[in-house]
Amino acid sequence: MVLEVLEHSLWPRLFALGLISAFPGLHHAHSQSVPPPAPGPAVASTPLPSANPFESEVTSLEGRLSQSPIASSPIVFYGSSSIRLWKSLQQDFSGYAVLNCGFGGSRLTDCVRYANRLVIPRKPSAIVIYAGDNDLANGTPPEKVFQSFKQLFSIFRTYSPSIPIAFVSVKPSPARLIFLQNILRFNSLAEDFLKTQPETEYIDVCSDMLGQDRKPIRSLFVSDQIHLNSAGYQILRKDIGEFLSQDCPRAKAIRAQ
Repeated sequence: MVLEVLEHSLWPRLFALGLISAFPGLHHAHSQSVPPPAPGPAVASTPLPSANPFESEVTSLEGRLSQSPIASSPIVFYGSSSIRLWKSLQQDFSGYAVLNCGFGGSRLTDCVRYANRLVIPRKPSAIVIYAGDNDLANGTPPEKVFQSFKQLFSIFRTYSPSIPIAFVSVKPSPARLIFLQNILRFNSLAEDFLKTQPETEYIDVCSDMLGQDRKPIRSLFVSDQIHLNSAGYQILRKDIGEFLSQDCPRAKAIRAQ
């Protein structure tokens, strides 16, 4: 009886050993099997960059404009950092109701995107634009930048067919000297276009910022050689001041109640 039990218990083991001896690959496959790896720690997904990098700044600017009393029908200065950083704008044009709506290092394409949020709700009596500098510095061809300029111009002309609109030429920054020919080409396209449009002005500050060697005057710029210093802004003040005195009625900056 004991022998019978031993035979029954040993037989399955002997049979398995016989299979392994007959087919050694089975033992190899068994010894090489690896359990699936344990799941690693969860990794937070990286958010994609915003398609509109200035959205938060524009939203903040909208809030300030809506909460702060501003003059009725102001002269809106709109565009990139050369406008945004113009800290003495109100002092430089103290006889006018001017409003600074510049934001970030914006391109003309960004100005097109936000014009109906930043400029039109202010109900401007005139608009001064500076933009295009950053588009060209990104390598965008001047002809394509000019198309963006015409889009922006169309938005403002749709708002009013008669308000004065001035465009300040792109400045020739020393740090962007490699783009100078594209800057000059774009400025020429904008100037020729505005000559065909009523109630407009092309304000040429570019020529005033080039020396006799036709290179940018470095002393007009801060250390980054892109943005203007006080001497550079004095050129803008003089040239834009001539436009305002001829095309815009002088009005004290009376704050809305």
